[in-house]
Amino acid sequence: MAEHVYGMHHIGITVPDIEEGIRFFKAVFGAVDVFRTGPFDVDEAFMQRKLGTPGHTRIRDLVFLRCGAGTNVELFEYEGEDSSARPRRNSEIGGTHLCFEVEDVFASVERLRAEGIEFLDGPNTVTEGPLAGFNWIYFNSPWGQSLEIASFSSLGYETNTTQRIWSAKLMG
Repeated sequence: MAEHVYGMHHIGITVPDIEEGIRFFKAVFGAVDVFRTGPFDVDEAFMQRKLGTPGHTRIRDLVFLRCGAGTNVELFEYEGEDSSARPRRNSEIGGTHLCFEVEDVFASVERLRAEGIEFLDGPNTVTEGPLAGFNWIYFNSPWGQSLEIASFSSLGYETNTTQRIWSAKLMG
């Protein structure tokens, strides 16, 4: 039997400007600082062998943020890479989006639109199938990271199984 997995600890995101990233996650998700490291004093071998990055790159700063009762967000700012490169689209291999559970996606959208956040179409509500009852909408961070906010009280799949997906409400 495999070692017990407790859950997802953190999601690491490389951002072009760590201060901008911190401000964004605080404004949008109410994130709080947990800790910050500043620059790493390491050599090329460390970067290549331990992080899988080109040897000439360096970590300029790293911060851990707590967003509600879920997974931590770890922001990195590197030097030595093209900071203008865009994140992969959701449809590309390696493309990702992060979904944050909120109390009410409709109220969150109103608040965030008032703060200048631009959304894709929605909010949307799934009415049939395993995700019935799921309210969601996508948007992008200032550096192009695809994000989603969602809310639900129950989901369609719950009528057919006792298994439940992780929810902040279940951790309450």
